[in-house]
Amino acid sequence: MRPLKHITAIIPAAGLSSRMKAFKPLLPLGNTTLLASSIRLFQHCGIRDIRVITGHRAENIEPLVHEMGAVPIHNPDFMKGMFSTVLTGIRQLQPECDAFFMLPADIPMVRPHTVKEILRAYQNGKGKIIYPFFEGQCGHPPLISCEYVPDILAWGRDGGLQACLKQFEGSSYNTMVCDEAIHMDADTPEDYQNLLKKSRTQDIPSTKECLCLLKHIRRLDDAIVGHCMKTAETAALICRSLDRTSLDIHSGLVIKAALLHDMARNGRNHDRLGAIILRDMGFGAIADIIQDHMDILTGPDLPLSEKEIVYFADKITVNNTVEIDFEKRFTKKLQTHTEDPAAVTAIKNRLRAAKIICSKIEQATGRSISSIVNPGN
Repeated sequence: MRPLKHITAIIPAAGLSSRMKAFKPLLPLGNTTLLASSIRLFQHCGIRDIRVITGHRAENIEPLVHEMGAVPIHNPDFMKGMFSTVLTGIRQLQPECDAFFMLPADIPMVRPHTVKEILRAYQNGKGKIIYPFFEGQCGHPPLISCEYVPDILAWGRDGGLQACLKQFEGSSYNTMVCDEAIHMDADTPEDYQNLLKKSRTQDIPSTKECLCLLKHIRRLDDAIVGHCMKTAETAALICRSLDRTSLDIHSGLVIKAALLHDMARNGRNHDRLGAIILRDMGFGAIADIIQDHMDILTGPDLPLSEKEIVYFADKITVNNTVEIDFEKRFTKKLQTHTEDPAAVTAIKNRLRAAKIICSKIEQATGRSISSIVNPGN
């Protein structure tokens, strides 16, 4: 394992923002700004040496940078383009620096888990340049060994940093991440609106991110992935049936939790293991639901919850089909475990919970479960 002596984050924020027609670093993003979000990302990951390269409107940026504990570095030649800003940051790296991240200020939604995965790959010796990789494309931020600083500073051709680093592809490594934000910038007003939309659901992965986690990170077989997708479809139908009720159900949370409920199926205690993995990725609300998808505490007087919908959707989804007569299936399970008192108790508790949740859904909607999950029949 490669020891990490010192990691720096360089955040270029010197451009004119001409296509955006507004100053990008200080654009609002939730309760913060694009630039502040990028600084917080690295701080959250334990990186303390954060350098923001300023240029256009430097006087507006520097107070924020100082306030957040980062270091502003001015590029007087920012009009020469992005690469001049990159070089300004690289020239200021400390001698003890081992490697540096490069993240433009208008790419503010990268997940902390992505940065940690990049650091882990670098520390494990996977490569000297580590790129995050999602849906067949590399993204930001790359982590670059300071070994290549002289080559970058000497680069005199077109294409900037990206073209320079291509000559070292043999020493680079693409680490798979479930993070579509590595490709999301704020070049245009439309891009910015997409970032705002993403920021409102940052704690819930997108469908593409979920499928990446199932297929490429956890490497589940097609049968398990198919079951997860069918369970999510079933959960979505239940949520849709509840739309006109007074219940406050977060359907997006339910559907993504149902999609990921068996993400750790290829490991022991997959409910708990899945929850641990998701909490580490920053998806705590989904982790709470997945932790209880095997066994759940419920009662007829408790309000219907997101956890219960995922639990029930899983119990009536067998492989990639829906079986409405879940009591029949539980009865068969009881018959095969008659010699195991603990298993019999667990099966009976699961059946009881499924019946209670089924009743809650039917009472809330005024419809049978069959009509809800089989709307075409």
